[in-house]
Amino acid sequence: MAGIRRQSRVNGDCGGNLGMDGALISSVTYVRPREGAHYFVELTERHLLVFEMLNSMCLLENYDHMLLFLECQLGKSHNLAVIPFDIILVLFTLSTLSEYYKEPMLRANDPYNVTRGTLSRRALKMLQKYLVILKEFDTEEFNLHDLELLRCQFFLAIDTLTPKKQRWTFDRFRRVKSENGVVYKQNASADPDLDPSETIKNPYRSYISCLEQTHTVLGNRLLNLKLSEPGEFINMILWTLSNSLQESTPLYLSSHEIWMPLLEMIIDLFNARQDYFIQHEITRSTGKALFIQRLSESPLAIFFESLNTRNFANRFSEYVFLNCDYKLPSDSYATPVHPIYHGENTMVNTYIPRFEYSRLYKSQKSLALRRKLIGSCFKLLLKVPDGRRLITPRIIADDIIQGISRTLASFNDILQFKKFFMTENLSQESYFIPLLAEGTLSEISKDTQDCVIILTLVENLSDGVSFCNEVIDLVELDCFAFTEQSIKMSYEKSFLVIEKCDVCLLVLLRYLLHLIDIETITGAKGALRMLKVIEKNDLKRQQWVKSLDLGIEPPLLYPTASKMFTVHLRM
Repeated sequence: MAGIRRQSRVNGDCGGNLGMDGALISSVTYVRPREGAHYFVELTERHLLVFEMLNSMCLLENYDHMLLFLECQLGKSHNLAVIPFDIILVLFTLSTLSEYYKEPMLRANDPYNVTRGTLSRRALKMLQKYLVILKEFDTEEFNLHDLELLRCQFFLAIDTLTPKKQRWTFDRFRRVKSENGVVYKQNASADPDLDPSETIKNPYRSYISCLEQTHTVLGNRLLNLKLSEPGEFINMILWTLSNSLQESTPLYLSSHEIWMPLLEMIIDLFNARQDYFIQHEITRSTGKALFIQRLSESPLAIFFESLNTRNFANRFSEYVFLNCDYKLPSDSYATPVHPIYHGENTMVNTYIPRFEYSRLYKSQKSLALRRKLIGSCFKLLLKVPDGRRLITPRIIADDIIQGISRTLASFNDILQFKKFFMTENLSQESYFIPLLAEGTLSEISKDTQDCVIILTLVENLSDGVSFCNEVIDLVELDCFAFTEQSIKMSYEKSFLVIEKCDVCLLVLLRYLLHLIDIETITGAKGALRMLKVIEKNDLKRQQWVKSLDLGIEPPLLYPTASKMFTVHLRM
């Protein structure tokens, strides 16, 4: 935990796309707290008119007109057409009706559509547009009351997606020992009889929610009802991650067309809901014990409690890298997953795939989502006071870092490894990516070095001279060179180990250049000496390969490292 806090002081920003301490979280001008909904905002007659109009079209299953109304309203005036919480849940569910398995039903509901996008894509696009508005929270473009009401509606919706606590562990007794990380089951779980108490509670007396009469959307059970069934929330996450690297067309489409964008939005909303909870619903003046109790009841704590396991660190690492190419432990147990909705693992005869997704594209999208999930876990841990632990879920920061780092160190696919670490937005992920890069480098060194090496690279990210000196020491200790251990491996395995070490160091160098004034580094002799030592180490690699007469070029670190410094000097 100390490592996380140390890095957070360097960066100061641990927010996700939506989880920022800006107007989205701080603005409470129109908030009138109610039990269970501190963020509650009342309706005006204008808001109620929009709510009822959308409600009527939803009850008539006229989803085309409902979407057309919202599409026409956006950007037309200072007054925003706010979507009610129940329609948000309908749009979430409508987004799951991808044409690859629901084309006949979509065509029957919207028979005259020959030019517009499908209902599912339009619904997803509409949700994404409203989330951008929520993220930007621009009071010059939109009315403040509307923005706070929109936040209220999304929070009401996301609170219904929060997994309910279970007394049992997901598939604890059904997990079977296997060399594969995942077992696919063909059928979705059956929908149990609806318990009226499980439906969302309408907080508005003046508005009659359509959810009192509507429990399905074109055959698919409402998403909040589906995910509230035992084990379905974690299965949704596992199904998404597992299929995000699939070669099977219907399985990949299920993830790419439906669940990856939906899970991204759900994580963003949970992050924003967590920030609001921390700022407005926990009294910091209370003692540490009470603070921990309240933090254990926070949205992200409940989100991760859906894993429902006592061995959180190992299970989390296993789940978040499900179906990635890495060496599974000898005592590995396969994780069963099944479709969320009936038929989404099949493809109708009338559907013709328009795109062929490359391995590079799949890896980039998949690993970015997994990184986002890990970031939310660290976001929760950042708020845990020193010397304390969450009551539930039982997460320990050092165990999480070690578990994830150990898994990353065992990756067999260098492309997946690179895509996990090569983030586009350094600031938003600087509170955990450097820790994982250092942890992974440490785990690799345990297998390749004869002595134990203690790394302090993350600590030295605020001191360029100390960082460069430590890198020099590591290079001279042959941490980035072919060693006696390399001879015992195949040359492919040796190259893979070296490449993974290089990636970890380059990630840390990238953060160093991001966090520190480049002149304080380049002005010191240590930086120049570090690059010269790296260049000399590359020559040793080339000589090692030449001595084995492999006829190929080894991975080289100097060209990329020197280019990084050159680019920053030009900026």
